[in-house]
Amino acid sequence: MLQGFGADFKELVRSNTSLVDLVSEVVSLKPLKGGTDFIGLCPFHDDHNPSFHVYPDRQSYRCWVCDQGGDCFRWVMEIDKVSFPEAVEHLARRASLEIPKQARQQIDPQKEQRKADALAILDWAVDLMHRALLTGETAREARDYVASRGLSDETIRNFRLGYHPEKRNWFVERAHGRFTPGQLQDAGLVAESDYGPGYYDILTGRLVFPILDERGRAVAFGGRVLPGSNSEGKAKYWNSRESRLFHKSRMLYAFDRARAPIGKFGTVIVVEGYMDVIACHQAGVENVVATLGTALTEEHVRFLRRFAKRVVLNYDGDTAGQNAAERSIGRFAAQDVDLRVMTLPDGMDPADFLEKYSRNDFLQLVDGAPEAWEYKLHAAMGRTDQNSVAGREDVLAQMLELLSAFPAGNGGIREDMILRRVCSQLQVDERKVRGQLKLMRDKDAQRTVLRNGNSQLPQKTPETIVVQSSATGVHVAERELLEIVMTRPDLVDFIQHHIGSEDFEHPQYRQLLELCLDIRKEDGDLPELGRLVSAADSDAGLLSLINAVVDSADEKGVFQLMAGQPQGHQQEGGGEIPLYLERVLHPLLQRREKKLHLVSKQKMAQTNASTSELDDDTKDALRRLYRFRQQQMGHPSTLK
Repeated sequence: MLQGFGADFKELVRSNTSLVDLVSEVVSLKPLKGGTDFIGLCPFHDDHNPSFHVYPDRQSYRCWVCDQGGDCFRWVMEIDKVSFPEAVEHLARRASLEIPKQARQQIDPQKEQRKADALAILDWAVDLMHRALLTGETAREARDYVASRGLSDETIRNFRLGYHPEKRNWFVERAHGRFTPGQLQDAGLVAESDYGPGYYDILTGRLVFPILDERGRAVAFGGRVLPGSNSEGKAKYWNSRESRLFHKSRMLYAFDRARAPIGKFGTVIVVEGYMDVIACHQAGVENVVATLGTALTEEHVRFLRRFAKRVVLNYDGDTAGQNAAERSIGRFAAQDVDLRVMTLPDGMDPADFLEKYSRNDFLQLVDGAPEAWEYKLHAAMGRTDQNSVAGREDVLAQMLELLSAFPAGNGGIREDMILRRVCSQLQVDERKVRGQLKLMRDKDAQRTVLRNGNSQLPQKTPETIVVQSSATGVHVAERELLEIVMTRPDLVDFIQHHIGSEDFEHPQYRQLLELCLDIRKEDGDLPELGRLVSAADSDAGLLSLINAVVDSADEKGVFQLMAGQPQGHQQEGGGEIPLYLERVLHPLLQRREKKLHLVSKQKMAQTNASTSELDDDTKDALRRLYRFRQQQMGHPSTLK
């Protein structure tokens, strides 16, 4: 179960990992309950209201909507898509802990080595090209270019900008004796030549922008040819290809630097290019990122929503940039984001604007940016003849298409306000427009059902079934008994004296009870929360159930219920049995009594024998039942 990692080492890694800090690398968290728990938007589903909770005292997390939950190991496995041994290794290295020798064999050495080599090579390449830009003889034109763009030496260092000389095998020569050409190719720095054996560098003659992941590691590069250089046949901009380290549709340039300011201001500004981002940061506007050679994707949108309440698109002021901004509006509308679109005057881009105007001028435009729907309305009206019925009909059709994608606006106040504004601008009847919008939504819903069949119906996983606790009767009693164990692990000896896992019908509940009893039996420990989470060994379903049971026990106030009610009978080893526990045990024992009665009748009928001929399991179950009945009547138990 531990896959080569001992329980002690797992606990060492866990105790040296702040789950809040770890999760905050991906999710913007805010404190709850005076700072003891934290909440944010769930990264595992399309979350619109914060439903993702992190519990530092338990070292666990849980989403109350999609039921994803676990510990620090499960988090790394889900976010980074790695195996359990790889997750342990990552967190151990993060905490500067040495991996035990016996566990190293569990990690795929080739896979890990290739990844480590690629990261080391990319970091080496960043330093090599950065030094070339700062001091290289062949980089004078590159230095002149960045100076002409107004970039300071400090900015160049902060963003680790670089330059690759006009030499086709520069990397291969510099890496000789350190990295092989094959390793350079695996890292995305060179490619095999089409004209015979050998390799050639991909970034030749370009100003280079290192692309860092959320942890600040170089994972890719962007390159720009210099104005006036011999760039015939070259694209102006070039980005690294997709790899196991680099995903264009999810990553954003400079997010590692912008994350803290985004969280501070609750706003993220999305621009088009590397130089726009750098110019903004240099001017003191640091909550700015850019996409990486792709249009804004739904993955980008979902990612940004975790960190910012408001997203401001600031694409170039030319026609292409404004069209790109308009296309992005639909993606954000479907995600229910407070989206604004900021337009700079005279077709300028952010870098040009900040060269001519001040930071405060830029921020005033950010603050005054219109909502996306308003931008869309004015853009559509500007393209059509508003004096004609056909022109207004065309604009209305575009606006209805946008509004029909709003998930949370149906019938709400915000939708009412938008519809009134649109109808007033276009001079159309609001009641008829509402009817048309409803018709569009109904048709969209029908098309979705026809296209996907029953796949749109919510699918219940075993874990969601567990958390919903839809079972009734004895299943409720099983869950309540687990809540008691989670709340008062010191009662486990009494509980296992009367109830075994074979008495549970619900498979997930039975699994958790078995884990509690195994910890007590094999290790002599009480099944306290930290010990349970460790023993669950990153089993997602089991960890989710543990969190759900603890949460429901807290909500019900199980500890107070047992402490505040009259106490029941004495335990054999001393101490009183909470009456609440006796009441929870009653239906479970009653069910077992009925089963045993039926079994004994069948056995007696088959063998016409005495009780002594019952099998050992039946005898043991009868003894447990007898003990509990004797205690309920106030008599000492005589069966041992």
